[in-house]
Amino acid sequence: MTINYSQKANKVLGWVFGVFAAAAVANHYYPQHLLIKMLYTVSEAALVGGLADWFAVTALFRRPLGFPWHTALIPSNRDKMIQAIAAAVQNELLSKESIKRRLTGTRIVDLVIDWLEGRDRQEMFQGVVARYAQGFLDGIAAHSLVKYGQKMLKGYLGEALLADKMKQVLAWGLDSGEMDRLLDYILAELKEVVGRDSTCQAIQQYLEKYKESVSQTWWQRLILDVAEMTDTLNLAEAAVVLHGEAQQFLLDVSDREHSIRRWIRERLSAAGEKLGTDPAWQNSVLAWQQGLVDRLNLEGALTTLIELALESATPAGAAAWVGQQTEKLWDTFRADTNLQDWVEERLKVAMGEFIDIEHNLVATVVTEALQRLSDQDLNRFVEDKAGEDLAWIRINGSVVGGLVGLLLFLLLHYVYDPYIMPALRAWL
Repeated sequence: MTINYSQKANKVLGWVFGVFAAAAVANHYYPQHLLIKMLYTVSEAALVGGLADWFAVTALFRRPLGFPWHTALIPSNRDKMIQAIAAAVQNELLSKESIKRRLTGTRIVDLVIDWLEGRDRQEMFQGVVARYAQGFLDGIAAHSLVKYGQKMLKGYLGEALLADKMKQVLAWGLDSGEMDRLLDYILAELKEVVGRDSTCQAIQQYLEKYKESVSQTWWQRLILDVAEMTDTLNLAEAAVVLHGEAQQFLLDVSDREHSIRRWIRERLSAAGEKLGTDPAWQNSVLAWQQGLVDRLNLEGALTTLIELALESATPAGAAAWVGQQTEKLWDTFRADTNLQDWVEERLKVAMGEFIDIEHNLVATVVTEALQRLSDQDLNRFVEDKAGEDLAWIRINGSVVGGLVGLLLFLLLHYVYDPYIMPALRAWL
């Protein structure tokens, strides 16, 4: 019961008692005085009504004057009351249907956006990121990351459908012209290497080594020596000719419509088709893929990379990087209404399923919260919520009692005594 109204009800009862005491004294000395008799009767009835309602209201919470029968009703029936309150909250105030109706008319994504875009929220988020970044960097172990990274990479490489990927890459390269650009780049590099003087010298050295390898008998060496002396065989000129032919060949092949270029494209296209349809090709690629993954050892490279990253990483830098990436993602989300609608739909579906499954948590939470209250706390909880009404019940008891007393006094004095009582005596 709120203190103000409780005090007011006590004051009203006190005033009624004071009036009754004064009226009783006056009635003792002036028993025939009409107004004093009326005041005595009215104050008596008001006092009885006030005391009766004080007893009734007090009996809800404790034992008035130690009276044990049917008093302290709330503490005595706390379990039933708690269950009733929990059931009312779950089934009426927060029923599944009412919660879902509110969700239907609420734009959850907009509420989340407004909440997250507040300045305090941004500062809070930045502080949380910085704190967790510090803890992450302090507790991180390079060898654990290496093992996890290698396991993750090898798992991905082992599960990836490499044949399909290769087919897609070949199809993309041929359709987009990237394969021709790759061949152009390779030919350009080859032309630069072949065009060097050192290449011509290397050709000549190769021819000389070949001449020595084929001249195993004396008569073969004699024939070659005679050919060189008569200039029938000139290795230097042959090297120059071959060098020029090689350059001309590379120049011819630079034309994308050259027969060799067309042949390469046809072979690559056929290989792509086989990768997509031929089980033998697919199994061969899969076997090669598995063998490569089994032999692959990334620990050294990952260790070096992770150690360098950890040496250069700082909590402030990590927090700034996370903040930048989050800001980019957030800007993308804010600008994409379709994505917001998709998230809104998924949130409402998820929340609807959660409500269907976990709606009994409402009663559980209410029950646990009320069970933690002692009898005194429970009384105070009810009094705080209904104290004003309970106090007015007490005040109204005195008012109604006084009015009833007044009506009874008027009825007895002006109706019963002058009319009804004489008639009864005459009849009897």
